[in-house]
Amino acid sequence: MSLTPVTTSDQNQVDRPEHFETLILKDSALIKALSEAMNKSDKLLGELDWAPEFKMKLVYGDGYSKDYYIAIGDEPGYKGVFTTAENGGQGYSIPVKNSDQLRKLIFGTADQANIEQTESLESSVKVTGPVTISHNDLYPLTNRTGFLNLQLLDGTYSEDWTIPGPLMGRNWSGRFGLVLIDNQGRTLNSFPLSEYFEDPIIFNDFFQIQFEDYNGDGDPDFTIGQYGSSNGYFYKLFTLRKNNVIEELGIKPDSDLFISSPKGYSIKLDKVDDHSFKRSYYDNVAGRQMEDIFQWNGSAFQKLDK
Repeated sequence: MSLTPVTTSDQNQVDRPEHFETLILKDSALIKALSEAMNKSDKLLGELDWAPEFKMKLVYGDGYSKDYYIAIGDEPGYKGVFTTAENGGQGYSIPVKNSDQLRKLIFGTADQANIEQTESLESSVKVTGPVTISHNDLYPLTNRTGFLNLQLLDGTYSEDWTIPGPLMGRNWSGRFGLVLIDNQGRTLNSFPLSEYFEDPIIFNDFFQIQFEDYNGDGDPDFTIGQYGSSNGYFYKLFTLRKNNVIEELGIKPDSDLFISSPKGYSIKLDKVDDHSFKRSYYDNVAGRQMEDIFQWNGSAFQKLDK
């Protein structure tokens, strides 16, 4: 991969770090951050009028290469933009969090407040008790009476009906947990869901958890996801053991699955056989639809080499 500063009549390179290009070419963390930022991007409407800061060339393992232009600025708290070289008028918006991460890696800027992209909380309500976002009857799965609830344990509730997008409408954000209860409402077990997600969790609708056995051990497995971009969601995979214990099922080489699905916060994965499943997603970096197969190896779902 190469990342080269672009100089136009409106910009110069005086603020760029010394030996900038050499550092970029050797920085594997930056390559990963750029790929993640592009895959979480949203397509912009209308023709783009902008001044790119960098020309980026990505070379894939099969020798296929593609050129892009990108601009993020050096001021934290703002979205970045990128285009493909062949269509500079069609822009893609990079989320604030990913843009700030790139700024830190490229410019060495301090992420003073660990800036997150959030909606306005002017009309938010503080939540101090459990609010059930998903209520799921387990009897069809286990032949035992009981329910699995996904709850907001503490955080905020807000509404925004003015800006179209994934967070338009109702939004619950904060600390979430999974709670297993019997038919009398008594807690059998609980699981700190928020601790298993790197970013703060946000849900903007009620939903049903989708169950299936993906590794053939007889225990019901399920996905919980978060909005990633207009291309899809990032999903974690969990299982419910016969002793009422909830565990995360490992996924390798990454800890989650990016899947292009319009179905939201929990989906059934596309099973290949009793021990493997397939995932499909659109990759902005490659510019095409991609598919992978993950197979259970006894301790985790491992992505198979193509």
